[in-house]
Amino acid sequence: MKWTIHELIKKATNDNLIDESIDLRKYLKDDFDDFKDILETKVYGSYDYSRIDQVFTFNLNIKTTLVMICSVSLKQVEVKLDFDSQINFSVDYVDDDTHIIEGITIDLDSYIFSEILVEKPMRVVALDANVDFTAEKEKFTEEEIIENNPFSKLKK
Repeated sequence: MKWTIHELIKKATNDNLIDESIDLRKYLKDDFDDFKDILETKVYGSYDYSRIDQVFTFNLNIKTTLVMICSVSLKQVEVKLDFDSQINFSVDYVDDDTHIIEGITIDLDSYIFSEILVEKPMRVVALDANVDFTAEKEKFTEEEIIENNPFSKLKK
């Protein structure tokens, strides 16, 4: 979803609707331990252009499905996201919520991906994760407890 500034200004009054399906897999990195895949992302909405402030305001609804790893069973879990977002752009600094346009184009893909990262859950647990889960508890003798206690030297 990439447009030139002049194209957006021209379309702002009569053709400002956005209805796109995008593939954001190119933004996935190996650093994401719990986030394995992102399916097709649907983006709906519109944008406005303020000639006085020279600010583009994109009001978007973003729908996608993430494939994440369960934090208990390590199974893959699909997580559906459906949220609204507002992304602002300007040629000059306005505030911390407005991105500065570098060059003559606006590419929304990376900004949409960053909004998805903010909205994704911190951890996911599969519905059947606790069925196979068993915790092993270690038994320590009294000597081991005293020997491994980092504060045992303070008692002397």
